[in-house]
Amino acid sequence: MNVEGLAADPWKDPEWYLLSYGKKTAASSCAPGRESSCAVDENAQTWWKAGSAGEGQWLSLDLGEVMDVRAIQINFADDTENGIAWPEQAQNSGERYIDLTLQATRWLLEASVDGEAWTVVEDKRNAETDLSHDLVVRENGLKIRRLRLTIFQVPYGAAPCVSGLRVFGRGSGEKPQAPKAAAKRVGPMNFTVSIPQTPGAAGFNVLWGHRADKLYHSYLLMGSSVSEKNIGALVEDQEYYFRVDSFNENGITEGMVEKLS
Repeated sequence: MNVEGLAADPWKDPEWYLLSYGKKTAASSCAPGRESSCAVDENAQTWWKAGSAGEGQWLSLDLGEVMDVRAIQINFADDTENGIAWPEQAQNSGERYIDLTLQATRWLLEASVDGEAWTVVEDKRNAETDLSHDLVVRENGLKIRRLRLTIFQVPYGAAPCVSGLRVFGRGSGEKPQAPKAAAKRVGPMNFTVSIPQTPGAAGFNVLWGHRADKLYHSYLLMGSSVSEKNIGALVEDQEYYFRVDSFNENGITEGMVEKLS
């Protein structure tokens, strides 16, 4: 969302939406259990990991059609089984060690419409920074279908890992249908929500609050349906109302406000 100065409407729909969730991916190599699809599942606890630490490992993404892309976020991850080449001092000191050596993260981000001709979106092959969660913004938009991230260096010579190759912009389709959600209180401080298959939905935002017009709490769920999700966030003996909105790359569709029983 665009926030200018100190004034912002927190209830206004965003101008850009997530375009990359669940889209087709590929990679130069993958470690076991660390497939390229992990970079677009919106789960920070999973990540793509290259099969080796060799320079030039790449991760690619296909949006499925040419889209109006406004921002790309690259979330690198740490893997505890990464075979990191720690400095000798850190291995032998036996105490806490603070490494003051510059550790750069270097990569090249390219875009394509047809998968054959590629143009550079951002070139950080000579960067002197270690930005593990980098954001590339193009306010005027780029017409893109495919993205390719080639990684040349990460700290300590580790095999590169990416938990999120996230693309934001504007889809060209329709918003999802409104969800037909059901929620019920379970015990004094929990409630469960169930959402049947909702055409066009990429995910849902569960909202609740003490009044029908004060739904200030929220919980994000990805996917086109939810079998039953337990949310432990209520105050005992407090009355609540809830609403479930659906969303996709084209916008948000609000559900009905109901009392939580």
